[in-house]
Amino acid sequence: MSETISAAQAGTISIGDFTVNRIGLGTNRITNTPDAHNLLKRALELGTNFIDTAYIYADGESEKGIASALAPYGNGLLVATKGGANGNDPQQLRAELEESLKRLQVDRIDLYQLHRVDANIPLEETIQLLKSFQDEGLIKYIGLSEVTVEQLQVALKIAPIVSVQNEYNVFNRKYEDLVNYCTEHQIVFIPWFPLGGLFGDTAKVEERVADIARKLNATTQQVALKWLLQRSPIILPIPGTLSPAHLEDNLRAATLELSEEDFAALTN
Repeated sequence: MSETISAAQAGTISIGDFTVNRIGLGTNRITNTPDAHNLLKRALELGTNFIDTAYIYADGESEKGIASALAPYGNGLLVATKGGANGNDPQQLRAELEESLKRLQVDRIDLYQLHRVDANIPLEETIQLLKSFQDEGLIKYIGLSEVTVEQLQVALKIAPIVSVQNEYNVFNRKYEDLVNYCTEHQIVFIPWFPLGGLFGDTAKVEERVADIARKLNATTQQVALKWLLQRSPIILPIPGTLSPAHLEDNLRAATLELSEEDFAALTN
């Protein structure tokens, strides 16, 4: 009997009126090449229907590659992008949004996330700007990235916020309070670097889960992803990869059995 590999095995999560499978795809290294197109198409075949990108990823080639491979989008696919990584100047943010619309070949971006809060511009003004983009029909839903609980609360007073994207994994737990707040208020939490990233975090994640991975005959990445899935029902991991085989391995995390004892050992 052939093995079933599907993002649907991770269960689903709601982002506004979209329902997506709970393992998405991060595309910060995706470019506009045949290999990247094949990877994206394979992800779709395996049920991945949440793809996260950004205006700055691969100097715009990530957004272009997604569109070249998958546009026009259908079958419930939600492509989210981000703008404002290098400042929240209104003219700059509008220009980035308009360029993202062109690159992704859409008239409206379904989830547009503020990449970073600009310390030189009041957050209230930036959220009002995003709300105006929403009112124009250029974006459907607003998300935030790299924020604190307090900043999220400020934003929520101005516009509905459906998602938050911060660094978070089994080793890096800096934003535990934010995960708890999002869980309580049913705001989707999208952890970037779910398998570790800069400053040696990848090795630290692998070290933390190594014993349980050996016990379960699983990869360290699978254990790290499964921990995120069990940590909260509002978490939507977006592991990135350039390899179809690695993509399949990541999706196998959904079928891993992480006992309460193993989960507690990783959590505490």
